[in-house]
Amino acid sequence: MMSHTLDRLTGWGVPVGVFLLALTSRLPALGKFLTPDEFLWVDRSRNFLAGLLNAAYVCKSPVNHTGFEQAVGLACTLRTGHPGVTTMWTGSLGIVLRYLAEGVPAPLFDFVVSLQTNPLDRALIVWERLPTVVLVSVWVAAVCLLVGRLFDNRLVALVVGLLLALDPFHVALSRVIHHDALATAWMTPSMLMALIYWGRGQSRRWLVASGVMAGLAFLSKSTSLFLNPFIVLVGLWSLVDRRRRGDRLDWRCVMATVGDGLLWFGLAAATFFVCWPAMWVIPLDTLGTVFTVGLKYAGGGHAKGNYFLGTISRDPGPCFYPVIWLLRSSPVVWVGLAAVLYGGLSRWKASRSPVRRMVLRPDPNTRRLSWSPILGLMVLYILLFVVFISFGEKKQDRYLLPIWPVVSAVAAVGLVQLLNERISESANRRIKKPARWEHSTARLGALVLAGILILQGALIVTNYPYYFTYYNPLLGGIRGAEKMVTIGWGEGMNLAADYLNQKPDAEGLRVSAWYQSTFAPFFDGESISYSKEKGKALAGDYVVFYINQLQRHFPDDELLRYFQARYREETTIHLKGISYAVIYPGPRIHHYVEDRVDENRRVYRGIAALLGWDWPDAADPDRPSVAAGGTVPFRLYWENLGKMPEERFFFRLVEPGGHILAEGTSQPVLSENGDPAAWRQGQIITEEGTLPVPAALSPGDYQLQIGFYTQAPAVTEGELIFDLPPGEDEVRVTSRGS
Repeated sequence: MMSHTLDRLTGWGVPVGVFLLALTSRLPALGKFLTPDEFLWVDRSRNFLAGLLNAAYVCKSPVNHTGFEQAVGLACTLRTGHPGVTTMWTGSLGIVLRYLAEGVPAPLFDFVVSLQTNPLDRALIVWERLPTVVLVSVWVAAVCLLVGRLFDNRLVALVVGLLLALDPFHVALSRVIHHDALATAWMTPSMLMALIYWGRGQSRRWLVASGVMAGLAFLSKSTSLFLNPFIVLVGLWSLVDRRRRGDRLDWRCVMATVGDGLLWFGLAAATFFVCWPAMWVIPLDTLGTVFTVGLKYAGGGHAKGNYFLGTISRDPGPCFYPVIWLLRSSPVVWVGLAAVLYGGLSRWKASRSPVRRMVLRPDPNTRRLSWSPILGLMVLYILLFVVFISFGEKKQDRYLLPIWPVVSAVAAVGLVQLLNERISESANRRIKKPARWEHSTARLGALVLAGILILQGALIVTNYPYYFTYYNPLLGGIRGAEKMVTIGWGEGMNLAADYLNQKPDAEGLRVSAWYQSTFAPFFDGESISYSKEKGKALAGDYVVFYINQLQRHFPDDELLRYFQARYREETTIHLKGISYAVIYPGPRIHHYVEDRVDENRRVYRGIAALLGWDWPDAADPDRPSVAAGGTVPFRLYWENLGKMPEERFFFRLVEPGGHILAEGTSQPVLSENGDPAAWRQGQIITEEGTLPVPAALSPGDYQLQIGFYTQAPAVTEGELIFDLPPGEDEVRVTSRGS
């Protein structure tokens, strides 16, 4: 009866309402914070659009295996192998919208190439995200219609629309400029349309549309290639089902199915070609990039490691995605899936025979939704996709997003099934009063829909606007998740920036920040990104540690220990009661080593690594000036990798030819570092010394050389020298008394 009540609604009332609900949950506070990868996608979109606009535009090729360092014109639309083309189309649209909003300030091409992407111009954030938000909101309504068509049940369509429109995890990922939500937006219609064609026997236009959607999915993310084997599976199932129903199965029927599959693949390939301009000019390089990057992700784990169930590893293993789904899913979805499972087991036990093919439709006698093999195919889609992405070592929670709408559809069937069973029980009790029974059933259905709306809406409201903070409350919410998985994807870094912006001299501050790309757009001063480079962490007036960095002990525990031992934590940024970012004062060293590369001799494995140095008493610490015959104090920062305490560091003034003019050595500051016999691997050591300048030295700029005397048996000269960053290796000598 609830289905009949919905039938009385305007045909487009349900999808329009679902669209508005999805848009309402995704649109507010769209520029509140930034995720780490978004500046990359904005930059890729900038180059993508510039290549479209100007055939002479030259861009740097970011993919070394293509064999070219620069690209021109349409070749610039190849930016990465993800491939992320639909993301770059939406990003390009966002740039155009920003251009129009500014009142067309210059020719579009000039505007595009002048955009600031690293750090990202804060004014771009909302415009870059807006096309994805609108597109995904339309997609939620489309999925609502497709599910309703597939199961011939408008109530199921409405429930799946509510679940998707108000799912916190999906909302979080569909309001950033990235490729997971867009890949999901094309994969899901492709799969549903294929099921409508083969499972419901609808016209071939559904197959054509499915192929086009698949092509757009392939343009979005390489994991969508999973659709290829799944479509083969659906085609084979249609043949088996035809035979089971007693229809004649001959070669003509088999070849027709093969032809359908080839048509589907051909349309997907054509869409892939037409919608990616790089395929028009460098097709082999483009395809090679896609497959190379795909294999890289399949064979290489997360460089910074994953925190999972108390351990840190490059590959968290096969249990990762099941645990992630449990943590990120909604309790309402759990109820729906439990109802589907219970219904399937009940029917299996009752029949004691293989599940028969029955189209899912309301049963007028029992008012239950019958089990359908289409539902089984959807469950198979979910399970096989999880297996498919589990082969890759690199695992992230967002990679699981393509199963979200399918799980929601299955759960919607279960919830409607549960409702119909309740209605059936009510009908048996009130069979003599049909009018009252119909009224009560409509009221029960409305209460169920209101309950879903309220429960899902509460999840949205309580996590607004940082929806990434959502974790299933039945598993302890974010407090429980913090003990199990990596937390945080940039949310909260904007609040750290807001705090430091309140400093009186904020514009003159330099801050070292983990996830600097998420911090810099909101900070008024200068920011530095640090990863493995501990010296860059020491370069700030303040340093910001982020939650997933601390969970993974990255780059190691010694960096945090250095700040804890010398400085008092200034403040902590909390979200949902969890410490998301910790801010410490920093030493602000002026000369720090940016790239820790062995080939450049900035790290000597098993001995020491240079982090940075300072001239504490110099008027100009960037280029110290000292009178001939005088001395200049220096302070050194290095990382202990096994160097013996007696292997002393030296600072030298040298001529361009390498001739040594002066040398000073340093000693560890024992009050800061402790007993050298107890130094730990990775510990940051500070040393101090003075560099004497000969009185006879002529005024001028001289090069600086830093190294240490070593007893390492592989070193014949007894010393190792670090290569210094260009422009930071000079000391100015003045005449006496000047």
